[in-house]
Amino acid sequence: MARELVGVVDDDERARRALAEALEGPEIDVQVFAGAGSLLQNRSAAARAACLVISATLHGISDVELQASLRAIGSRALIVFVSGPCELSQAVQALRGGALDFMLKPVDPLQLRERVNEAIGIHCAERGRRSRLHAVSQHLGTLTTREREVLERVMEGRQNAEIAVDLGISTKTVEQHRARMMAKMKVDSLAELVVKVTEWRLLSDPLR
Repeated sequence: MARELVGVVDDDERARRALAEALEGPEIDVQVFAGAGSLLQNRSAAARAACLVISATLHGISDVELQASLRAIGSRALIVFVSGPCELSQAVQALRGGALDFMLKPVDPLQLRERVNEAIGIHCAERGRRSRLHAVSQHLGTLTTREREVLERVMEGRQNAEIAVDLGISTKTVEQHRARMMAKMKVDSLAELVVKVTEWRLLSDPLR
């Protein structure tokens, strides 16, 4: 299994080294960046990172601006900011912008590691959900119009005979469409189908 990437971003070399040493481990690949520009220029690393530990006092860019820039280049990394004494409003803005935490220096290495591990867990879970969503979307795209109509009615809990009457076709034809639909959706049971499609609907439309 590939190790998860954690980026450490700080203008100060000594601080970068200390943070990186606190996070090094067999399951984590730590990469350091000498400031926001270095991180934003390395789009592949920013996109791959599960978590970014970032100094809240980087030169030339605010926490909120950096968070927006990372989103713009497609980074889904969870962010843990670390900072010396600062205004409460700065921490509040960073957290409202989506940061997982805002930790004040001196940072407890064990606490930092716990938060980073939490970030990695959340990131992996979200990545898994996105993967499942994409797979279901691909499967749905292979269905014919009639197979999609059968699917919708199966999701409503209707029996084959009811679907046949509703669509004006024979029960046997419904069974055939249903079998092909189940095969294309890569499911072996009605329960599995319902779980997959329900999750896809919720993830595609959170307000549904």
